[in-house]
Amino acid sequence: ELNSPISKAVVSTQSTGEKVGFLNWINQRLANDPILTSNRNYFTKYVPIPEEGDALFTSLKDGILLSKLMNDSVPGTVDERALNYPKTRPLNFFMMLENQNVVLNSCKAIGCRIVNITPEFMADGVKHLQLSVLWQVIRAGLMHNITLKKHPGLKKLLLEGETLAKFVSRSPEEILVRWVNYQLSRVCEGKRIKNFYKDICDGVAYTYLLTAIAPSETDLLPLRETSLEDRMELILEYAENLGVRHFVTAKDIIKGSPKLNTAFVAQLFNMYPALDSCDQEDQIDDFDDEAEVYIEETREEKSFRHWLNSFNFNPYVSYLYEDLRDGHLLLQVFDAIKPCLVDWNRVNVPPFEDRLHVFKSVENCNYCIELGKQLKFKLIGIAGLNIYEGNKLLLSLLWQMMRYHTLSLMRDGEKEIGEEEVVSWCNKKLEEDKVKKGRAKFSNFKDASLRNSRAVLDLIDAIQPGSIGYDMVDPRECEESWLENARYSLTMARKIGATVFALPEDIVEGNPKMMMLIFARLMAVGNVV
Repeated sequence: ELNSPISKAVVSTQSTGEKVGFLNWINQRLANDPILTSNRNYFTKYVPIPEEGDALFTSLKDGILLSKLMNDSVPGTVDERALNYPKTRPLNFFMMLENQNVVLNSCKAIGCRIVNITPEFMADGVKHLQLSVLWQVIRAGLMHNITLKKHPGLKKLLLEGETLAKFVSRSPEEILVRWVNYQLSRVCEGKRIKNFYKDICDGVAYTYLLTAIAPSETDLLPLRETSLEDRMELILEYAENLGVRHFVTAKDIIKGSPKLNTAFVAQLFNMYPALDSCDQEDQIDDFDDEAEVYIEETREEKSFRHWLNSFNFNPYVSYLYEDLRDGHLLLQVFDAIKPCLVDWNRVNVPPFEDRLHVFKSVENCNYCIELGKQLKFKLIGIAGLNIYEGNKLLLSLLWQMMRYHTLSLMRDGEKEIGEEEVVSWCNKKLEEDKVKKGRAKFSNFKDASLRNSRAVLDLIDAIQPGSIGYDMVDPRECEESWLENARYSLTMARKIGATVFALPEDIVEGNPKMMMLIFARLMAVGNVV
């Protein structure tokens, strides 16, 4: 039970440090936001959040602060024009739910894992769920730049024999552990860590880490302190002088709080990476001719990856071409989009012995192709070996899986829904609105008129009348205004309950695949409303 004594005890005993660490981060990151720091009419002053009582949890209920923090973490995720703000009276529960729809659907769109968390739970103030979402939003911002594109020097962290593809599939936390050990190897013989809890709780690793990344501003003086608390306070005093002390206290380090210590190290990396910088082309030249594909993920790949992660299966997908090559996660997704399709007696479950890894992985991947053909996917020239080898042909399979899943949301019994039915339903919905004439219509998902987002906005307003603020829609016919309208339309789609993984650029460029997915998701919402 969400409000059971056990649940409350978990929040009160294990999350107190997290609560303080998170609100300190919020107070620092959003201190200059003119809306959150105001206190006029019924608009609550959100920032700074006091540590006492349940002020943090209360401030998270209406979704405004979380949306602002999400934009700080991953800029441009939420179009804040779409949010409900209290004006002459406080927000009612329905308006809070709409904002929480924006929060949770936007979280999914940037790859966060939202497991059994509903807008109602968030608006009701269920504390451990609020903390879970808050941590994922904060984590997304802290880990956003831990990539080869932003820091080509990360290639120094590759292990002997490790491929670049394998490295980029590592979680940010794994990369941070390697980064710490790399820095320790420069200043200390023998000291290494494997985690951010028990291995850092004596402060030794942090002391050496600080001297490695900022030698002119730190020293080894903390190691002379025999009291752990005194040692940690001195370490944090150095960190504060470096501008990094928003998450942890001395007690958090001693107790080994994983999230807070991970956040602390991520801050150190973002501000003091201390990886010898060199020209990115020189970095790439050290690898094979295909290396550049690992440096920057395409928009299509990112959308597929976030869609896969929305199922909350393990492992978390960091890099498509590495994390899917054993076929097991793909089979889990097949089973989710078409229940009972997978015969699990035929599935090889990892981990595999080295000598059998290729055989068992390819066998799983071949089964994926077989299942795709059962669902009438067009998979000409695609074999299981292509998936195992990380071939771009994987994208064709993923697109058809994502399309099948999206269209299945509107399936009427056994009747299959196709793209033509989606177009027909959308145009019919637009025609039904007798109040507003001149609704945008379209012939197919390649229709160039879709690029200005008017059809998306009109459909949202037809599904939920009065939801679109047309005074905020830019009528100019240029790509700059189209991009603003696209941002607004995607946030509004999420606000009414549609989980969309497209990016504004997909609409502006008229990507027919993503346009189909957007309208199909809106159709799914419209059939429920």
